[in-house]
Amino acid sequence: MLLLEADRVTRSFSIGDTLSLALSEQSLTLCQGEFLVLTGPSGSGKSTLLNLLSGLDKPSQGEVCYRGRSLAMMQPQERARLRNVCFGFIFQTPHLLPDRTVIENVELPFHYSQYSSASAIKERCLNLLEYVGMADMALRYPDTLSGGEMQRVVFARALACQPEIIFADEPTGSLDADNSRKILELLKEQTANNCSVIMATHDAEGIAYASRVVHLQKRQANE
Repeated sequence: MLLLEADRVTRSFSIGDTLSLALSEQSLTLCQGEFLVLTGPSGSGKSTLLNLLSGLDKPSQGEVCYRGRSLAMMQPQERARLRNVCFGFIFQTPHLLPDRTVIENVELPFHYSQYSSASAIKERCLNLLEYVGMADMALRYPDTLSGGEMQRVVFARALACQPEIIFADEPTGSLDADNSRKILELLKEQTANNCSVIMATHDAEGIAYASRVVHLQKRQANE
């Protein structure tokens, strides 16, 4: 099943009178259960393309469609709900609220979505923390965790609303080999459950987990 399609998307920024090209023209598709890796040298636009595909940014040209619907044609509230419910996000730097406990951080997506009850939310989040091996740290705060532990909390939060697509931007970039492998294995497991993964990385081990790889070339400096 086709979930996501990018048709000749580009991204450029105006700096004074100069047009700077952040992403040269790209087209790709993502089907259910795929592990798609975006790779290429620094400056090739991996993160830029990931932001366009997830609706965090809009292309300068071209179109991104989710289940046949253009993201650009959706109302801002609809795109926001899509990112909260249908998409999950894992970035290189764990973005956790320092004044919230681990379980409270995992519960955050439910503040913006409908779910049956507070008890059901807590049970769901505890199950996710158990899945990533962090259940015994549910009441701790982010500043007491290691980098690998924080990234596993972020992973649990990304799964909170049972997304169809997980967007991962260099999710292992700041982790040691053991923690990197844990995150990659968790991502791979999601594809067995028909969740799709799009990951931007330059790491050879990460690329090995892909079912398909898209190689981006270094963009031209300016136009």
